[in-house]
Amino acid sequence: MHGLKLRLEGLYFTSFRKPTSTSLILTYSVPPYTTIRGMLSNALGLRRDDLTLQEWFRIGIKPVRIGDTSREMAKILKLKGTGRKFQKVFPSSPMFKEFLVNPVYEVFLVDDEEKIERIYKALLNPVRPLYFGASDDLIDIEVSEPTEVEVVEAEEVHSVVEGIHENCMIEKIPYKFHQRGRKFSVEYKTISVPRDGAVSLRESVKCIKFDKEAVWVV
Repeated sequence: MHGLKLRLEGLYFTSFRKPTSTSLILTYSVPPYTTIRGMLSNALGLRRDDLTLQEWFRIGIKPVRIGDTSREMAKILKLKGTGRKFQKVFPSSPMFKEFLVNPVYEVFLVDDEEKIERIYKALLNPVRPLYFGASDDLIDIEVSEPTEVEVVEAEEVHSVVEGIHENCMIEKIPYKFHQRGRKFSVEYKTISVPRDGAVSLRESVKCIKFDKEAVWVV
C-alpha cells in the first residue's frame, strides 16, 4: 500500500460553497472530498462527469491553517429553466459570500503503487489548470514523493475524523456522488475538524501512518 502527501495552499481567498446555502453563500472550513477529487480529475484530464476517482483513492484531510473567515458582497447569476433548457438572459441578485483567507491543508491519498504513481506524475504536470473551491480560486501545491504506508491503531489522530468528538468543529461535507441515469445525488460524511492539530479519541481507530502522524482516511 502506497501513499502520497499534498500540501495545498489557497492563495488569497478560497470558498468551499455549502450547496444548501441560498441567500447567504457559506463555506466549509475544509475542502470536501468531492472538491479534492475534482482537482485530481483536472490533473488527469478526466471529463466533467467522470466519477472514476471515487473508486480509487482513500483520502485524509488535515487542516494546517484554516485562516480567518470574511465576507464580501457578490453579484450572483442564477439559471432559469427546466434543467434541459436554460434561458440565455440570467437574472442576478447581490448577496454576501463567505470565504477563507489563505487557508492551508495537507491531503493524504492512499491506494496501490500504480495509481499513486499516476496521480503523482499528473500533479507535477497537470493536463488542465488546477483550482481549489471556486474556478477562480488559485492554489499552490507541494507534492511529496510517493511512499509506502502502513495501517496503525491510534487514539490521537492528526486529521479530520468521522463522527462527533470533543474540542472540534463539526462539519457535514460532501463525500461522493451517486448517479442514476442523468440524475445525481450526494453522499455526506459528518466529520470532526481538529482545532489544535489533533483529535483525541476515547477509543482507537484504524489510521494510516504518514511519517509520525496517524491520519484517518476514507
